[in-house]
Parts: sequence; structure tokens; C-alpha cells
Amino acid sequence: MTHYAYLMVAAPRTSAVRVFGKSMHTLAAGWIISVAWLWIAEVQQHLLRQGVAPPGYALNTLVLGLIPAAMIALIGRMINRWAGPAPDNSMQRREWWHAFLWSVVPTALLLATVWVMIQESR
Repeated sequence: MTHYAYLMVAAPRTSAVRVFGKSMHTLAAGWIISVAWLWIAEVQQHLLRQGVAPPGYALNTLVLGLIPAAMIALIGRMINRWAGPAPDNSMQRREWWHAFLWSVVPTALLLATVWVMIQESR
């Protein structure tokens, strides 16, 4: 039992600020997956159309795509540092679940955008 269970009937609510900071990390992970998918598709299409790998192996797509992901993760880290840690491990776990759920739709929209971009370039 946690320390607050003796004093209260209901467990304290998750912190929206901490959840927002954690959701920035999950959004950055979705962004990285989207950029990687776009890069792989770019290399494959260039190989099919030109018969050779793209110049510089299209690393500019990776670098320019990962810069925003790094910025998002850095902002999430700053928010989490400012908000402080959760009172216990169960609260921490609940906040990560809430963060994941908050970022499902934006991540799905990122992946859908990449899919549409790939379909339109075929």
C-alpha cells in the first residue's frame, strides 16, 4: 500500500503537466518512426526509379526530420524537470499510460500523413 492510502479514500489524480511532458516524449517517438518510414520509402523509390541510391543516401531527410523530434523531446524533458517526479511508481506508470493515450491521435495523424505522401509519389 502506498503512503497516501492510509489517509485518503481515493488515490491522487495524475498531474496534467507531468502527463503533457511525458506525451511530448511519446510524440517524439512517433515522429522518429514517421521520419524513418519516409526515409526508407524515399530510398526505395529512388532505387526503383534511378537504379542507384540517392545522393548522400538521403541522409538530409533523416537529419532534417530528426531535428524537430529532438526539439520535442527536449521540451518534454524540460517540462518534466520543471514539474518534478510523480509521488510513487504506480502514479508514474499511470502518467505514462495517459501520455501514450494523449499522443495516439497526433502520432496516427503523422503516420497517415507519411502514408499519403508515399502513396502520392508512386
